[in-house]
Amino acid sequence: METINSIGINNPGAGWEAASAGLTANNQLMGKEDFLQLLVAQLSNQDPLEPMQDTEFVSQLAQFSSLEQLHNLNDNVAGNSELDYLLSQTISNSMATQLIGKEVVAVGNVIELDSENDPTIGFKLQGAAQEVTISIYDSDGSLVRTITESDFDSGINQIEWDGEDSNGNQLSDGSYTFSVSAEDTSGASVVATPLRIGKVESVSYNAGAAYLMINGQRITLGDIIEVREG
Repeated sequence: METINSIGINNPGAGWEAASAGLTANNQLMGKEDFLQLLVAQLSNQDPLEPMQDTEFVSQLAQFSSLEQLHNLNDNVAGNSELDYLLSQTISNSMATQLIGKEVVAVGNVIELDSENDPTIGFKLQGAAQEVTISIYDSDGSLVRTITESDFDSGINQIEWDGEDSNGNQLSDGSYTFSVSAEDTSGASVVATPLRIGKVESVSYNAGAAYLMINGQRITLGDIIEVREG
């Protein structure tokens, strides 16, 4: 948007100068109300012996019309963006409650070990794998167990962990992390993505966003890649 200094309206007279002095002193950008005010001032104070030419007058009216349309467009875009965000957030929060009791698959490498259930370790393969190795780490980052299994198809897979370490000792309850590596029949690496699999226990809200509780871990709706019947 141009400043008042560069609008290019010729011979505005005293009225034009008075109307524009305050704005130009602060080097402000001209809005549509300012433009209209200055245009009216120019028409009121033009020299009767040298009136504004029709072409110049039409040009200034076109500038005013374009300026007004740009302002309206900007207001509409801002309003629509805010409404879209609120609508999307409302829909997401409503959908979150419908997931309670359902099993979901989400991106993540955290598993929760407890004495009642063997945790499920999930992973997604981009191709078939002859061998998959899962390394499990405790909260200190120490390797406590390595599990190697064979013959997995591409896509989402899962195994059950008995909660024991590499020596067959039962580990204490708590949070553990894991990594996954895979190879095909030729020994080439297969891309493997760690996944969290479990039932949605509850839904919590923070700053208007919904979070799902799965196996004691909080995840976002954006982490979910698959929903299964409970």
